[in-house]
Amino acid sequence: MIQSVYLFQTNTTKLLYNKNFQSDEKMEMFSSFFSALQTFVSELTASSTETLNKIELGEYFVLISRISEIASDLVIIIDNEDMKEAQKLIPKIIKLLKMHEDLFNNWDQEPEKFQSFDLDIIKLISSSKKLISESSLTVNQSSILKSIWEQKGALSEQLRQNLLQEKEELKAKYSVENNYIKKYEFCKKLIEISEKLRDDEKFIKFQTEAKSLRDEIKDRRLRLQYYLDMMKESLRLTKYAETYSYLYSLCLKLENFTDPDIIEKYKVIAKTVLNREKVSKVEFRTAIREITMIEDEINENLAYKL
Repeated sequence: MIQSVYLFQTNTTKLLYNKNFQSDEKMEMFSSFFSALQTFVSELTASSTETLNKIELGEYFVLISRISEIASDLVIIIDNEDMKEAQKLIPKIIKLLKMHEDLFNNWDQEPEKFQSFDLDIIKLISSSKKLISESSLTVNQSSILKSIWEQKGALSEQLRQNLLQEKEELKAKYSVENNYIKKYEFCKKLIEISEKLRDDEKFIKFQTEAKSLRDEIKDRRLRLQYYLDMMKESLRLTKYAETYSYLYSLCLKLENFTDPDIIEKYKVIAKTVLNREKVSKVEFRTAIREITMIEDEINENLAYKL
């Protein structure tokens, strides 16, 4: 089976096109693994000088074909047993890509332009039933990572010790951090260090934890938006009891997600709305005005790209 197809610009190794024949769920769950694989493949193209290179990668082959007419390198990751089928397919893909020579030679740095031949490549690969199956690179993550690292050579002892020290410091911070976004950042750094240390077990462990944190952050954002929308609607209808309820629920969802001082500030505003009969009109109006600003404040504080 063909697992992945990459197209890199020869002189810059910039990724132009990528098609992974994995489910979207696997691509997200094992994003760090696929990122490490892509980086490795990119490095291979940079060191490649031949028209065709074949590199063994565990139970797979990485096939690199240099296409001088479009100044690009076609890279295909294929199961070992499907090597012959892939060699029949590669000339067809190259022929297809050459038909878009103008696009490559006059590229305006917009990767989306290369999606124009995406469907044609999928059709070519799908035409060979032997190259389509349910197998996945993720099943062999450990062996693939080890194979990648073996080809990169050994680490110096000094670098290894520095990385181990950095890893322990990060693990200490990671273990006590309660803020999900900060914890996710620590987790990504631990993945990077695990890759540099060629530690496949920790790489896979932290990758799994990063996926859980990323899912929690996405879910929390959706819930926060719900409470923000309902809070605004209750304000519009002057149903202040509901405004209090939604704002207080919002505060609960902000736990482990933003600065505790911000949460405390919103709780004070919520109590002012709840006790509106006992506070001055100026204080109540100020609280309402502050509520209208909460969404912008949250979006600013949580402006984080996953």
